[in-house]
Amino acid sequence: MTNVEAWDCLRNYRPLLLACEAIGWLHMAGKARIDFLQMHGGQHSDYKYEKWGERESPPFPWNDRLKWVPDEFPLDKNAWPGTLTAFIAEHAKSSSKSGLVSLLQAGHAMASGIEKNLPKDASKYLGQDVTHMWMSSAFGTPIRNLLTNPPEVLTEAGWKRLLGQIATLLRELEALGGHTANDLDGWWNWREGAVGPDGWLRRTFTETLAETRLPNNDVTLFDQSYVAAALFKSAVAGAVLEGSKFPWSGNELKQGTRWRLLTVGGGADHYEARAVKIGDWTGARLALDEFFTKVRKLVEVELAVGSLLYRDGGVCVFSFPGERLNHTGGDLHIADWQSWLTEEIDGYARETNLETPPYCHISAPSRSLVGMTAEIQKARETMAVPLYRDWKIPGQGSSDGPACPVCLVRRSPSGTDRQRPCAPCRRRRTHRLDAWLKGEQGKLDSDSIWLSEVADTNDRVALVTMSLDIEPWLDGTRLDALRAQSVAEWSTYNSTTKKPLPPTHTEWVSLVKTALGKDNSAHKARSLIQKKIAPGLRDENGNDIPWDKFYELIVEDRSNAPKWDTLNDDGCAAWLAHQLFCKLASPGRIHRFWRQTEEFFRELLGEFHELAATDRNRWRMRRLLLKPDQPSSTWKNRVPYNGRCDGNPIDLLFDEERKGFVTLFNMSRFLAPEQDKSAIQNKEIVLKDDDNKNAGTLKVQSVENVSGALGVYHPVIPLELSPMRFRVLLPLEAASACVDRAAEAWRAQFARVWDRLPLRVGVVAFSRMMPFQAVIEAARNIESDLEGTNEPETWRVAGCETREGVAALRLESLDHPQELLQTVPITLSDGRDDVFYPYLAVEDKHPRFPRDFRHPNGQVFRHASDLQSGDGISVYPSRIAVLFMDDATKRFQSPLCRPLMEWLRMRELWQLVDRYAPSQTALRGAWSEVVERREAWQGADGTWLDGGEAAWLYLARAVFHERLGVRGACLEELVEAAGDGLLDWSLEWHISVLKKQVSGGKR
Repeated sequence: MTNVEAWDCLRNYRPLLLACEAIGWLHMAGKARIDFLQMHGGQHSDYKYEKWGERESPPFPWNDRLKWVPDEFPLDKNAWPGTLTAFIAEHAKSSSKSGLVSLLQAGHAMASGIEKNLPKDASKYLGQDVTHMWMSSAFGTPIRNLLTNPPEVLTEAGWKRLLGQIATLLRELEALGGHTANDLDGWWNWREGAVGPDGWLRRTFTETLAETRLPNNDVTLFDQSYVAAALFKSAVAGAVLEGSKFPWSGNELKQGTRWRLLTVGGGADHYEARAVKIGDWTGARLALDEFFTKVRKLVEVELAVGSLLYRDGGVCVFSFPGERLNHTGGDLHIADWQSWLTEEIDGYARETNLETPPYCHISAPSRSLVGMTAEIQKARETMAVPLYRDWKIPGQGSSDGPACPVCLVRRSPSGTDRQRPCAPCRRRRTHRLDAWLKGEQGKLDSDSIWLSEVADTNDRVALVTMSLDIEPWLDGTRLDALRAQSVAEWSTYNSTTKKPLPPTHTEWVSLVKTALGKDNSAHKARSLIQKKIAPGLRDENGNDIPWDKFYELIVEDRSNAPKWDTLNDDGCAAWLAHQLFCKLASPGRIHRFWRQTEEFFRELLGEFHELAATDRNRWRMRRLLLKPDQPSSTWKNRVPYNGRCDGNPIDLLFDEERKGFVTLFNMSRFLAPEQDKSAIQNKEIVLKDDDNKNAGTLKVQSVENVSGALGVYHPVIPLELSPMRFRVLLPLEAASACVDRAAEAWRAQFARVWDRLPLRVGVVAFSRMMPFQAVIEAARNIESDLEGTNEPETWRVAGCETREGVAALRLESLDHPQELLQTVPITLSDGRDDVFYPYLAVEDKHPRFPRDFRHPNGQVFRHASDLQSGDGISVYPSRIAVLFMDDATKRFQSPLCRPLMEWLRMRELWQLVDRYAPSQTALRGAWSEVVERREAWQGADGTWLDGGEAAWLYLARAVFHERLGVRGACLEELVEAAGDGLLDWSLEWHISVLKKQVSGGKR
């Protein structure tokens, strides 16, 4: 099939493919009813979620709403089930006679996770009851007790509302599938309205669970349904492309289905690095968003060949059809698809005036998504070179005018003005301005777009950058420490006198190795494993599955483990034993990982809004309209101007429609809280334009409040919000509180996985007039330093105390002499021990405690409550680096990367100093004396002379006592902080950078 024929084929089958996707979204809708949770909690034992439509009175008209699909697309005689209800009634069964239902089963099985396929009686102890039906985060933190505090969907009114929305969705689907099948905008709006970022189905299904057993209460109904629908949609698209060669029947239809990943990149780092002004980057971000939206429309609606599985600031990953296992069926001509899609996506990039070529790649076929991280990394590595392949853009070869200072490719039409950007770059600068002037606060969420509004009372700004090391979670690497259940607990609940089960991981590996043999003991061991942990060892017909096939399903499909043929029996047994008790990287869980990481940053942004807006001055977040006494022909509409008034910098924007100038600066620097806006009347302001040229004088005749959404703002500018990175511009005076809140939220939400999901924070403080390129370069350097080699550190356990469901670990880092305290929750919300999440990698070569387990690569993991003094643990540390740029050359400096917990201690230290220091003068005097003596008693290389350090600390104790009047524990805290450098950091940050004043004595 040629590319044109393939495109025409998919276009003609678009209604079928999108109808199949909708079936995938809704095939588990019965789990959104409260009866589903109550049944698993011990009530409503007769409820079957697969028959939710039949329970309604009258029954939900599922067949009637979808009857048009098989009528319009008959496909093969074995494709469609007898009734369309079979999609929801049979999706959880082991097999189906219908080809389309088998494809849905394939997507459902891969999205759900094999570790859910447990013997019913053997896994009862993992269930929750009606008093404790908790939903947890993807990282084990309890979120909500769904039955004692139900969300709207789990109420009767919420369920009825959901049914009405489903009925509307299917009616709109039928309408679009008729005479308006080519209405791409209609299809797009229909799909986005349901599962887009603000889609009603996304919101509703995210509120409840797809699985109630522990610890699989970490994946929402939306994650399971959406990913299953994406895989189902792509599988059906592959069947359509194969045409008559596709095998619509047979036992291997479900197991043989595979998928590919389509990865598209936009080279975001290039546009960020080239941005001269903040508007260049925010405008480029909007252009990239427009480009990715076009790509999504092509893949998800126009071709309807796949669905978005991952998105960050520069990369999108979609599901895509893959050849079946053993290549039964037709050829999908992937090379031709790669070429054709590259050409189409190149066209979108040129339409969007991107200076760099986009990236497009289709992966090898697989039954899992564990290869997604490698695809993302490959895309980033390729795009690190902006022009990694030939790329021509309009205007590149022109010799008229100087090169654009932003893109450095196109020519500026300004003649000799080398600071004027080319037309596309200039449009990027003004595009966000246009949206701002229209008051599109739904898109901007009342954020400012002006640095002069963000600047604090000292005219300083902070760029805060944060990241969570999420990539190793997307490929399953960091899941190795998480348990689907504990061997010891499993043995306790399932052993009998006649059939005891191995109580430790080591004995469990031995049992699996025995089962790999061929004698009678092997048969008994295999039978025991089938009944107690792995019913998947038998196929749909009850026949034994060969071990190599089972290994492929349980190990190779969910990890980057070695292939079966490359291992001996010991290796195969170790991997099988590990995977059967490990939480697996199912596509639904992977989707939840990246989605929740993004939500973490989005929630922080909301809190930063409030923290940045905290100000006693009522003018801090207000905008005024300054009306001139007479108009001037030199003032251009929608153009910013700047000037000075009473010694303060003022930024204004002339708005012809409002017949005046809108204020664009932090007015709390100009007006006191008790002042009225009339204080600005009759002021004269000499204006200059963006190029620093005189633009006349504004004499303010009257002052009004700006009406509508532009009247107020939050002094926050988000630069990037994605699973990989969060960057935001804040007032410098609010940056510390925002970092405090981020650290607090991280400790609360990721306490069970703190050692392998680090939060990395960088803060670049700068004057508002600092060149934006220098600030961004400094931020990128800090991010690189924080990431480092991305290798774990070995920390030593100095003590472990468990109390009231929490393990308190006292830890010593080799790089930081100060002892660190880390608390880890070790019980679940219902009081049971958490035997699933709080495991840490230790130095031991062999397990020593019942809950210890050994990874096939040799790493031993230990439960937090079993740690003892002297244990060495492997930690991916959370770090922070802070840089104050008082000039642009500071961007080349590498500030010290410190443990994030030291930031919190540094902040507490300032509170102590602020409370006890009698005055700013006393504090400065005491510290300057201590610093002077330190410099005198240290050598040129910073090393202490003999006995110098002890003497200096003794001096510091005396100076602090005499000059600051501190004593007791407070005095010892200051002396200790002086010795380890933390006091230096605290005073420099709060006094020199933030310009804080102490309160003047004990309060």
